[in-house]
Amino acid sequence: MVRQNRRQPKKPSRWSVSRSLGYPLGLSIGIMLCVAWALQGTGLPQYWMMTQELDRTQEEIISLERANAALREEIHHLESDLFTLETLARERLGYVKEGEMVYQFVESP
Repeated sequence: MVRQNRRQPKKPSRWSVSRSLGYPLGLSIGIMLCVAWALQGTGLPQYWMMTQELDRTQEEIISLERANAALREEIHHLESDLFTLETLARERLGYVKEGEMVYQFVESP
């Protein structure tokens, strides 16, 4: 004689209901915590500020490199080209060649 299993289906226990609600609830809390972290001062706003500062610094570096290149070119001209050296000495330092006459115009008050 074979005996049949007459178990009745289990009723959902209190714990199974809380588990079915626990996963979505935990997930939503986790997402809210991630969003709160991202929007606070050390999250995304700080990252955006730092990337903007990096861009400004890189632009400043490029500008300074261009200025350095222009100064190097001027140094090269001063070392190699006598005409450039003479022109700068006349303009900046007011040098005059021997035998030249210099006229200075003074504005009357």
